[in-house]
Amino acid sequence: MKMIHTLGMNTQRITISMPNYLYEQLLALAGKGNVSGFVTEATEAKILNKAVAAKNDPVDAFFALRKIAPRRTNKQILEAIRKGRE
Repeated sequence: MKMIHTLGMNTQRITISMPNYLYEQLLALAGKGNVSGFVTEATEAKILNKAVAAKNDPVDAFFALRKIAPRRTNKQILEAIRKGRE
């Protein structure tokens, strides 16, 4: 799932600490101006994976995912499907 990070979203600024080698790899992968979006996307994926993994029943896991995943309009869903088919 790819999240689009924008200033218009309800956001919270945080300060984190990480080893220098990891920060250098982060900059190399994301680029200096894209660190926040990259970290947000990675954090969201990790949280979703942990939430789904905590459920033993696939149906319960699906409904848990629906509760924590961002809401999308039908138009956004169709645009994502079309983009994925390109």
